[in-house]
Amino acid sequence: MPEFVLVLLGLGLVGGLALAVVGVFGRQRTLRFQPKIPRRRRGARWRGPLALSAGAMVWLASGWPVAGVAVAIFVVFLPWLFSAGAVAQHRIERLEALESWLRRLSDAVAAGNTGLVSAVQGSTRDAPPVLARELTTLAYRLRTWDVQDALLAFADDVDDQIGDAAVAGLCVAYRQGSGVAALLRALARQVAVEIVARRTAESERARRRSTARVLLGIWAAMFLGIALFGSSMYTAAYGTPVGQAVLAVVLGLVGASAVWLRRLGLEPPAARFLVGSGRRT
Repeated sequence: MPEFVLVLLGLGLVGGLALAVVGVFGRQRTLRFQPKIPRRRRGARWRGPLALSAGAMVWLASGWPVAGVAVAIFVVFLPWLFSAGAVAQHRIERLEALESWLRRLSDAVAAGNTGLVSAVQGSTRDAPPVLARELTTLAYRLRTWDVQDALLAFADDVDDQIGDAAVAGLCVAYRQGSGVAALLRALARQVAVEIVARRTAESERARRRSTARVLLGIWAAMFLGIALFGSSMYTAAYGTPVGQAVLAVVLGLVGASAVWLRRLGLEPPAARFLVGSGRRT
């Protein structure tokens, strides 16, 4: 009975460490509009059964319950661990869509006597897909809200420092009333410069992420090889309850390191200066 209790404690330690790591390192900001990368629901549907199957196989083959639980947790969180590149690319695509929208807006204003509000409302017909929802919401708000409140709420929806700069420029353009097209083109150029800077930084981070994936892959292969095919001389110690508890601590530290590497591979969002400015909902 004491041995069984120790095994359960080891399993609980692995799960607790995994939850703690995700809670401390993996917490993301909750956005009001929550523009997220579309999830592959088909893959998410099979991830749970696949994780349970992989964990059960490792448990049965190695006789280590902690290893089985660790493998199951790893399979569940694998897409999140390797999603830093997709998150960064999604942020850049949103900025590219913002730049494209600002240029179209400036062309619409310069082409005729269209005001800024009318141009924004008309721009939703050919809005970039990545920002279509936010722009459609902005056009709807402009019908019933104060223009500045609607623009500030749009900044919260975009949730990016460069988006704040663009919205601040739009507010100035609306109040100024003249030279709007030139100001919009200047805003688009500013966004384009930021896109180039972020792509340059992202290329360096992509190399770091590739190195981290290789190291994690090598470690995972070695761990599975030792667990499944290792000599009893090396694996016998881990077959005891105390050995399982030690293994739980080691795997928990490895999991924390993997999450830390993910954070290093993803640039934290720059501080915004229009946070919570859109008071109406």
